[in-house]
Formats: sequence, structure tokens, C-alpha cells
Amino acid sequence: MLEVVVGLVAGLLFLVGVAIMVGPALRRFFGIGRPRKRRLATVRRSARSTSPTELHPTTVKALAATARLLALLKEHSLDRQAAALRMAGKRLQVDEAGGIMAMREVLRHLRSVRLGDESDHKIFQGLVGQLQKELDDRAEQLELLPKN
Repeated sequence: MLEVVVGLVAGLLFLVGVAIMVGPALRRFFGIGRPRKRRLATVRRSARSTSPTELHPTTVKALAATARLLALLKEHSLDRQAAALRMAGKRLQVDEAGGIMAMREVLRHLRSVRLGDESDHKIFQGLVGQLQKELDDRAEQLELLPKN
């Protein structure tokens, strides 16, 4: 009886040793070793996205003014203008030069907006002016504006 137990333990140890040696190849064969692709996808995704710390400080100031302007537009139920401004802001985060041009186009349309409350309208005009100034400063730094 002891010989059978010793034989079973030896056979089990042999199978465990073979499984350990062949284990990495079996994981790849059965597709268990796929976390590498997930890691690469995570690296690609993080390389593509731009965080505000990677943006120029003038652009960050423009995005901050955009956020305050968005809140004011939403408060007055100007959803269409808010959506256009939000899209231009996202483009500014991804493609600075194209975003500046898109944002300037949206600001041209926002100049004709009139808010009902006079104090809100003054705040709105101040934010539009501040955003315009920040965009002009950054466009000048990038040499996007035509020379006079």
C-alpha cells in the first residue's frame, strides 16, 4: 500500500513539474496571456489623450473661461451655443491651432447673443472678451494671426 501512495505522489509531482514547464506556452496557446494587448491599448489611449497639464498655460486659461461661459449659457438655456462652445473647447484640447480657429468662429456668433438679465449680460460680455484675449494671445504665440 505504501508503494502505491509513493507512486501516486511521484506521478503527481512529475505532472506538476511538466505543467510548470509547459505552463507559459499553454497560456499563450489557449489565449490566457492576453493582458499584454490591454496594457498596450491603455498606453495608446493615454498617449492620445491630452491632459490640461500638457497644454500651454494660455490655453488652460482660455479653457477655464470657456467653462465659466458654458455654465452661464446653460443657465440661460442657450444649449445650442453651449454645445458649439463645448465642441470648440474639445477641439482646442486636441488640436490647438484648429481649436483656436473654431473657438474664434463660435465667439463671432456669441457676440450677437443678448441675455435678459443686465448683470448676467455684463458678466457674459466680460467672459467673451477674456476668452477672445486669451485666444488672441495664444494665436499670436503660435503665429496664427495675420500680420497687420
